Amino acid sequence: MITRVTIQQKEELLYWKTRVEKVKEYVSENLAGDLRIITVCKKLNLSKSTLQHIFKEQQKETYHEYVERMRMDKALHLLKEGKWVKEVIPEIGYRNWGTFNIAFKKKYKYAPSFFKK
Repeated sequence: MITRVTIQQKEELLYWKTRVEKVKEYVSENLAGDLRIITVCKKLNLSKSTLQHIFKEQQKETYHEYVERMRMDKALHLLKEGKWVKEVIPEIGYRNWGTFNIAFKKKYKYAPSFFKK
């Protein structure tokens, strides 16, 4: 069965890809800030349900999973550069060591201090 994609469908797909890219750009520029989905939706003029749907469809992961992955990747990078855990935590948007430590161990299977030079 051959399905034809119309020009309108292609344009709509491109529109949503662009919106998702704007969300990703906002996240990467604001890892230390408030990245709750409702905050990002207000900043980028999107509804929460629309963002959740298009993000999952385009990225194959939820918005929350994406934010968490970006924060953990940056944390690992900063630790490998020699930063102390207490310096890394606020730079990636966490407010306390305990929550960060649990999330980091879940992702990397080791405590953050294991990766510090």
